[in-house]
Amino acid sequence: MNKRHTEYIALYLFVFGAILLFGVLARKFVLVKGYDEFSAAVGFLATVVVLSALYISLQMTLNELLLPRMEKFLMRFPAFQKLEEVAVVAKTPAAIVEPIEEDAITEITPQPSQYEVLRANAIAKQERASQAKLESVLDYTKQTMVAYMSEADLDRLCGYITEYSLGDTPCKVSPVSVDSALKSIDLMHFGWNIGKAFGKKRIHTATFIKNVFAHALRDLEISTIERKMSHTESECRIILDNKIEYIL
Repeated sequence: MNKRHTEYIALYLFVFGAILLFGVLARKFVLVKGYDEFSAAVGFLATVVVLSALYISLQMTLNELLLPRMEKFLMRFPAFQKLEEVAVVAKTPAAIVEPIEEDAITEITPQPSQYEVLRANAIAKQERASQAKLESVLDYTKQTMVAYMSEADLDRLCGYITEYSLGDTPCKVSPVSVDSALKSIDLMHFGWNIGKAFGKKRIHTATFIKNVFAHALRDLEISTIERKMSHTESECRIILDNKIEYIL
């Protein structure tokens, strides 16, 4: 027994239960009026028969007259037409629907060409190399700067460097603070090292560290930083080394 049959049975039981209840009330009403048991039984049967006939007539009227007309009227609207199509598909057996879907998918999904496969592999290889390079630079940054700045500033610096690896200029920067033990030449050496790792132009790297270390480099112009960032004549804590192992 499926769900629809169960619903119908429950509906009929409810309706005829209500009819029997009205029959019992009619019988009691007849007895209250002073009639005998036979009259009360006749009142009960008459009530049940009349109400049952009314219900059956009403149901037939709805099914044969009103519902077809309502359906015909509603089908004029596109929204109900789509609902009808969905209902038809839902009633179609899965064994019939699935092969049609598979054929359609096979037809509209072309196989990638050899060029597309090679290009996708090449792009994926470049992305892996870029990610490995970024991780190496971030490791170098943490090891080099951890002794000279707070944890919060170091985290922000790593975030700015990540953005810088993706473009020439990061988004809006809030300058980080560094210990006074680091001189301007140290910060310029640091910028040179990460700029070389990413293959950036000197002017872009100079602009980047000028914005990030704005407080420490406040007395230097970008052009000065660009010119002096690779100088080695003064003493420093961060060495200038183009061959450090994180540069790939």
